[in-house]
Amino acid sequence: MSDGGEALWVAGCGLRYWNHGDGTTVVLTHGAGTDHTIFDAQVRFLTEAGHRVITWDLRGHGRSVPWDEPFDPAQAVEDLASLLERLSIVRTVLVGHGLGANISQVLARRYPERVRALVIIGSSSNAARVTLRERLGDLVRTALLRRTPARALPGRLADLSATTPGARDFASRAFARMSKERLLELWAAPRQLHHRRRWYRSRVPLCLVRGEHDRSGVASSMRRWAPRELIREVVIPGAGHLVTLDAPKAVNGVLGTFLQELQPAVRTL
Repeated sequence: MSDGGEALWVAGCGLRYWNHGDGTTVVLTHGAGTDHTIFDAQVRFLTEAGHRVITWDLRGHGRSVPWDEPFDPAQAVEDLASLLERLSIVRTVLVGHGLGANISQVLARRYPERVRALVIIGSSSNAARVTLRERLGDLVRTALLRRTPARALPGRLADLSATTPGARDFASRAFARMSKERLLELWAAPRQLHHRRRWYRSRVPLCLVRGEHDRSGVASSMRRWAPRELIREVVIPGAGHLVTLDAPKAVNGVLGTFLQELQPAVRTL
């Protein structure tokens, strides 16, 4: 649904972003290996609901190319901060999927005064303890992906990421644009943003969303995260990791409810 977007040059890369609508600002950041179009259904829904919606492509993804250097998650946080500066966004709701949610968490922790609320979709807490079982599961998944031939890796990752044919096809095409080395690098990127803080709790309102069949390794972490924040984890039935594509209407419903709850109550006489 988008054109070529506008360009913002940061640290040697032309980052592409898209600015839709007016109203309360919502900034959506996609995950590893995909691009801003995973949020197309959410952009339509949120703009129709009266929000200003910003999407963008991480460096080396989508239209934010070429970028042949290693992907640096810390730089991605700075990229997001630069985007907020460029668009004069003083305070915003951040919505992140996968790696994009890890990036959004860092920005919210670093600049809580600039973040009105945080929506995490299919991602673990940067501050949480990683259990032995989770570590072993991650090692096994990484080893299996490394052993997968390069030509077969996009399809393998797509099968792990989505439950519906359309979403799997999207993922396979997106992953096929990247080398095996890049995909493995991105698979490991969220771990670089993990810094355990035993008693840390979000300083802004938080919403946790994941697909029922998310096989990226975040499900157990998200189940532990929700009670620590005294909130409910929203699990979308039948969806995988790419829940915005597997079940766009369900995700829209969650976002609409959460954003409505952020609105100040109207006093009546």
